[in-house]
Amino acid sequence: MRLNSNTTFYLTLLLFINLSTILNAQVKKDSTTNRVGAGGTHWFVFPFVYYTPETDLAFGVGGNINYKIDSLSNPSSISGSGYYTINNQYNLGTSADIYFDSNKKLLNLSFNHSNVFDYFYGIGPTTPDIANDAYLQKNNSFDVKYQMQVSNKNFKIGGEFTHRDMSVLDKKDNPYLVSDSVEGSNGGKTSGLGIIFNWDSRDNVFYPNTGGYYQVNVTFFSKAFGSDFDFNQYIIDFRRYMGLITQQVLAFQLYYEFDTAYPPFYNLPLLGGSSNMRGYLKGRYRDRQYYNIQAEYRFAQLIWRFGLVFFVGIGDVASALDKFSVANVKPSYGFGLRFRLEEVQKLDLKMDIGWGQNTSGVYFGINQAF
Repeated sequence: MRLNSNTTFYLTLLLFINLSTILNAQVKKDSTTNRVGAGGTHWFVFPFVYYTPETDLAFGVGGNINYKIDSLSNPSSISGSGYYTINNQYNLGTSADIYFDSNKKLLNLSFNHSNVFDYFYGIGPTTPDIANDAYLQKNNSFDVKYQMQVSNKNFKIGGEFTHRDMSVLDKKDNPYLVSDSVEGSNGGKTSGLGIIFNWDSRDNVFYPNTGGYYQVNVTFFSKAFGSDFDFNQYIIDFRRYMGLITQQVLAFQLYYEFDTAYPPFYNLPLLGGSSNMRGYLKGRYRDRQYYNIQAEYRFAQLIWRFGLVFFVGIGDVASALDKFSVANVKPSYGFGLRFRLEEVQKLDLKMDIGWGQNTSGVYFGINQAF
């Protein structure tokens, strides 16, 4: 079932307000956890109902644990969720960001098991809408990153191993998949080893007021590592945060991703989703190269625990750097509500409403978009 934009907005807003009330009661009941330091733990579990263009209407449960291993480390966070949708999809996932050894080391873990519909309109920046855009995929994936501090307290270098096993269960008459005209149209495995360079001077990992986050990630996918495809992936993610007057922050992000050789279509850089180019179905446009520039103005706790954000961005995909065209640039803009779940570490529940080029989307989750 596809809900119209007005129904989506009011349904999600109602659920957001009700869930915020429930979570606030829980925070009050367990308020002593907000005052603990190293070794203390704050956690919550909540049911949810939400809608995104990718999932339709979904019912699930999620949770988060955040704690500090030692007084000099950033707070670590472990999140997990699972949902089932009205069109028989399901998704189970968990992720963890663990800071330890006085912030000198960082371990990132993620795992996902899902049976979901995805949407494929072909490759390129001007692909038209098609009648049979959906296909059913099954995924098992995990990713492990480990980073260590070198020279400067803000600078880390690390490594990564990532693996994804994707099966195309039903092509649903999608013309590109039925014709086997794209790489990976029957699924396959992608496994890669990578290297990470990271500079992180943020004053808070959940809600930064000052500082920056600059990361370069290079991953080599090869049959030698168990992959069915040989290609390289390069990601540049630059973010900057500027605290203005009290409780207001201006945030910027430049994101650029490009792949070499012949990656499967499902591993190509994807435009859209809940973090970049909100308002577009994730993967509505995809190609070997993708960029996104976005800015967000954040008002923390304007009324009680509720905050507000406004965002705007541009982005596009292309087959090569010299193939980007001003005529194809796509806009993204919108606003979002925030509910402060945890005062000390500034952990927020979020709902964003985004618009793009003849499209829109509503997104629900934890933490900021970037």
